[in-house]
Amino acid sequence: MKVEVRLFANLAKLLPPGSQNKRTTVAVNRGAIVDDVMDKLSIPLKITNIIMVNGAHRDGKTELKEGDVVSMFPPIAGG
Repeated sequence: MKVEVRLFANLAKLLPPGSQNKRTTVAVNRGAIVDDVMDKLSIPLKITNIIMVNGAHRDGKTELKEGDVVSMFPPIAGG
């Protein structure tokens, strides 16, 4: 099945070559979880602070479905 992955801020540099607009489509097995997508894209767990699936806050153990959109953000700081 395929899911769309969107990486923001400094995570975008981890997208595979040919990705556009800070997003890519990833093929995963049925029953895959967010952590499987992160592993497939070599995204270290420690640098991903916010995970959203279809716009809702989730964690790495969330099971994915065909067509889901997974968005990941690094820790955000500012003032």
